Amino acid sequence: MPLSRSWLSKLAFVVLLGLLAGCSGIEGSNWISLASDPVRPIAADGLAAADDGWTTLSIELFERSNKPIGAPTITDNAMTRYIQEHFGDPERIRVEFVTVPRADEVRRLQVLMAANQAPDLVFTYDLPTVYNFYTQGKLTDLSPLLERYGSRLKQLLGEDILSYGRIQETQFAIPAKRVLTARSTTLIREDWLREAGLPLPETTEDFYRALQAFKENRLRKNGEVIYPYGQIDYYHTAPLQYSFWDWDRITKEDLYAEPGWAMPGNKEAFRFLNRLYHEGLIDPDFHLDRFAQQFQKDLVNGRVGAATPNTNEPVYMGYLAELQRNDPNATLTPIDPFTSANGKKNKPILEKTGMYIMVPKTSKNAEAAIKYLNWMAQPENIITLQNGVEGLTYRMEDGVPVTLENEDADRLLFNYFDYCIILNGKYVSSGDERLNLKANASNARFEEFTRKSVEYGMNDGIETPRIHAVLSSEIRYSAILNEKSDEIFVKVITAEPEEFDTVYDEEVAEYLSMGGQQVREEKHQAYKEQNRGNR
Repeated sequence: MPLSRSWLSKLAFVVLLGLLAGCSGIEGSNWISLASDPVRPIAADGLAAADDGWTTLSIELFERSNKPIGAPTITDNAMTRYIQEHFGDPERIRVEFVTVPRADEVRRLQVLMAANQAPDLVFTYDLPTVYNFYTQGKLTDLSPLLERYGSRLKQLLGEDILSYGRIQETQFAIPAKRVLTARSTTLIREDWLREAGLPLPETTEDFYRALQAFKENRLRKNGEVIYPYGQIDYYHTAPLQYSFWDWDRITKEDLYAEPGWAMPGNKEAFRFLNRLYHEGLIDPDFHLDRFAQQFQKDLVNGRVGAATPNTNEPVYMGYLAELQRNDPNATLTPIDPFTSANGKKNKPILEKTGMYIMVPKTSKNAEAAIKYLNWMAQPENIITLQNGVEGLTYRMEDGVPVTLENEDADRLLFNYFDYCIILNGKYVSSGDERLNLKANASNARFEEFTRKSVEYGMNDGIETPRIHAVLSSEIRYSAILNEKSDEIFVKVITAEPEEFDTVYDEEVAEYLSMGGQQVREEKHQAYKEQNRGNR
């Protein structure tokens, strides 16, 4: 059952205790604490000692370092207590969350798996890492457990989604389902545009002129140092990169197999970014903020004029509301400026699968793990884990949860997506995409923002082809090539303009010599083999 008003009546005594605690220094003591479990003994290692007949199920949880002031910890809050009461207690399973830094999750997971110390449920978006665990025999085959305990989960995800976590009848992972596949959307301070006498940018050149005006106006009028264009990393600059690519020379096979660095036109995209850097239009320390924690702070404090974050991210992570609290006149507006030579707004969109959820071979609790994911697939649990407490953080309206605008919602929902791990995006219907879009635009104040954000994020969107194949070269070289890509990204953007061509060519050649060429060749071969078989 979802959290409800009647259930909240249990909280009165706990809330009173929280008020009495006052300034005791206990984190979140002024926050609603949901009905807690009976006190259980603590073992020497700090974990709860096993009670007779109870199982402890440990679950990975991303630590994003984005907790609002006054919010409870991410391991002890309304969501985690709901999970314990409604799943754990009936099954005699103690649910324990193990935090992993989002900014370092792949490396940390690799270390935990190598040391046989990973939680019972782990996940990552990095498919080569998943394949590496699979080829090493480190993952539990979930096929028989899915058949026995996963009926709701199978129905929710469907065979197509599940097939991406299966090889040769071995279900090595449970892929999450993406509700919306828009990947990233560019946003701009429309109030700053009005101040500069400029319209919303419709082309890349318009966008560039807006950045220049932002820098000039803010310095001249207010003496402020700002970063006209924020969130500069390879992933989030992809729509800009795509606008420079020569799409007449790019096939579907190239899109799958060729590294982005070698795409025709990609050098010109980075020449443009290099120009922005040397003109002071992006943060000179962009390379220190790979996971955009500083970017969000800069945006809400009025130091960023435009950015290309994940689609609708400012709404679901709460920083659009925070910006407007800090500056009621601030207007952050979705735009779609980056335009290719053919007049299209080409940009990458996401595949229909999200993170890959796995059970390590060392886990003794694979059955409990599948039961947990199956429990999560129930509609009432999806609604609660994605929306919180009915009447407190959301209300139902025409079958869709509508987020309430209050501190309770801000303090509970800032990381809701890390609890309902089988879904990427808010979900209410398997057959009506309009309802799902409405659910993701459920904050009435930002409904138009969300709709435009998704519309522009999908406009002329291109999905990278996928191949059902484990590539040995990708497993072997993926980590080092990812690190090299991060290095190239910084070097080519910060290179002296007269040295740009030399730096770019040398860095890409080194990337290919470090394993990029082997991956490229094996991908081309795999693509040809799969498409030969489909003829």
